[in-house]
Amino acid sequence: MTHNADTLGIDLSRIEKFVLSHGHFDHHRRTASSAAPDEEEVEVIAHPDVWQPKYARREGEEDRYIGIPFQQDELESLGAAFQLTSQPVRISKGVMTQGEIPMITDFEQIDNGLFVKEGSAWKPDKVRDDQALIVKTKLGLTVVLGCAHRGIINTLYHAQQIAGTEEIHTVLGGSHLLRASEERLWQTIDALKELGVQRMGLCHCTDLPAAALLAREFR
Repeated sequence: MTHNADTLGIDLSRIEKFVLSHGHFDHHRRTASSAAPDEEEVEVIAHPDVWQPKYARREGEEDRYIGIPFQQDELESLGAAFQLTSQPVRISKGVMTQGEIPMITDFEQIDNGLFVKEGSAWKPDKVRDDQALIVKTKLGLTVVLGCAHRGIINTLYHAQQIAGTEEIHTVLGGSHLLRASEERLWQTIDALKELGVQRMGLCHCTDLPAAALLAREFR
């Protein structure tokens, strides 16, 4: 995050609010470096599940901790003031967080390699903390995805519902189509076309084959 901000000429010390997309380390490993002692409080908006002990467990691999690499009190000591809620939060006029995303489609599933550890017990991680940022524009909605762990189409349907706007103009971010079956990819493409999405900038967990297919279908 700090590298990207420096590249774009963004002064992180001027940030008043953070939105955590979900509780995976690869989205927040630099969070602490953006806060400093003796600075004003910075509001951090996130789902309560963001602090769950999250792990990746896959056959043939060692269990791997993938949660946020900081403690809540550590970040609070650096000036973070957490607002933990499963509900949408209005950031400013026309900008809101999405809150918890319902699972609606019959073709999108949670990655079965993700778990939460509770004591010595393992539970599948439903990634309820995954959320997007919604921006209302004159052209329609811009939806900024975190990882879309609960499905890119589920995410877009929910964005329409809570924003009260049908038209989705731009979708940016991670789509978590990594490891998606060919059937799911085509169902996703059909749904995106039905939604009338005008522009997409999908990255991170989209995976190159999925990105190539999307680029071909939406050129």
